Amino acid sequence: MNKVSILGSDNQPILYASLDGDDLLFRFEYYSSEDNGGDYEFIHRVLPEDFASITSRFTLDPRKEILTQIQEISDSGRGSDLHEALTNKEIKNELWTWSG
Repeated sequence: MNKVSILGSDNQPILYASLDGDDLLFRFEYYSSEDNGGDYEFIHRVLPEDFASITSRFTLDPRKEILTQIQEISDSGRGSDLHEALTNKEIKNELWTWSG
């Protein structure tokens, strides 16, 4: 599994998870369809030592690979909860943003 689409409450992708080396990245890019609309991108980087906070918060099996766990979160309808936990820093992460 290389990339996981994390779905929100409307069954649309709200994040894409992948590994960058050992780090877990959650990305999202939005491109406006209007000429003067706002484009933006953000990336949450979770370090391996912080994977356990995801596992415990969502009551997952820690023996499974982290992307498998992330897929289980999305499949269970809790993608929005994961997104909020990252945004609110309830899950420790480094945030990078861009807007244009």
